[in-house]
Amino acid sequence: MVLAILVGVLSMAACDKCGGDTGTPQGPAATPPAGASELSVLIFPNYLDDKSLKDFEEQNKTRVRLTIYDSTEEMESKLAYAGADAQYDVVVMASHAMPRLARRGLVRPLDHAQIPNIKNLEARFSGPNFDDGNKHSIPYQWGTVAIIYNKQKIPNMEPTWGMLLDPQKVPGTFVLIDEMRDMIGATLKYKGYSSNTTNPDEIREAGRILQEAKKHPKCLGFKGGIGATQDVKGGSVDMAVVWNGDAQKVVWEDKDRLALIIPKEGSVIWVDVMTVPTKAPHPELAYKFINHMLTPDAGVQLSLMTKYATPNAAAQAKLPVEDRTNQLIYPTGDLASRLEHHRDLGEAAKLYDDVWTTVKSN
Repeated sequence: MVLAILVGVLSMAACDKCGGDTGTPQGPAATPPAGASELSVLIFPNYLDDKSLKDFEEQNKTRVRLTIYDSTEEMESKLAYAGADAQYDVVVMASHAMPRLARRGLVRPLDHAQIPNIKNLEARFSGPNFDDGNKHSIPYQWGTVAIIYNKQKIPNMEPTWGMLLDPQKVPGTFVLIDEMRDMIGATLKYKGYSSNTTNPDEIREAGRILQEAKKHPKCLGFKGGIGATQDVKGGSVDMAVVWNGDAQKVVWEDKDRLALIIPKEGSVIWVDVMTVPTKAPHPELAYKFINHMLTPDAGVQLSLMTKYATPNAAAQAKLPVEDRTNQLIYPTGDLASRLEHHRDLGEAAKLYDDVWTTVKSN
């Protein structure tokens, strides 16, 4: 999940933070009143809780159709090449992808007058560096990238990315996360570099490390965060790079066998955001949806489901204390100091794309 961070493990997680168009309307309002519009949302899997969805559909006498995607690359393709009869009203995406899509004219500037609940955003999310003043996007969920592992198979797990990225350390089978900024970012942190570096040598070095990791006999390839989490849960993989929320839910269900760590070298923080495409067929309904998800109740319901952090200060205050004080959801102190937000890479994004393509294809 950028972070990727920082899922959607936002549920999202890349909800798996499962793939493809669901093909059917979601929620109870499958047959809206005559004349009602249908809201089309492009989103990571398992990234929208049933109660918030039901409440929105009932309040607006509409229905919501969800189209699911697994990776940022897939999302950009769906958004850029959607036909006239398949446009989306809201796209939930990684924040690091938004500036590039805005420059391409694929997402529109937001009318804040139609989003009064923007006042509920935590101060640090009201003017983030990736979108100063929330001109094109509204934060949805945020989290980090971590490692889930089987304690019974790896009882002496070291808290380092080297357990997957150093061929001499690998203690068991593993899966890497299929999200460019998150996986390259984690590798850069492992080497002591910024996860947002624009230094070509550092970026290429991260690529070489990932290529070697991919070739390791214990590497079982790349997967989205939820799929990788389920593999570790099911016992087919010993450890995996995942989004923290998806993994936490699984770990809490099986604490004797599974564990989740953020490596000592640090990690990335990703933020997923809500955007309105330039060609959205129902922009007014899109604004209503975004405003609804910024209510305290919707924010609470979403984070209770995903176990990701909410950028909604009004919602955060209503969450159970065990969630608000969980360092793996809301990191503070030394842990927070080792985490780095994804930023817009500008022209350096092309080199990241090239390196990632080489890693995945070779």
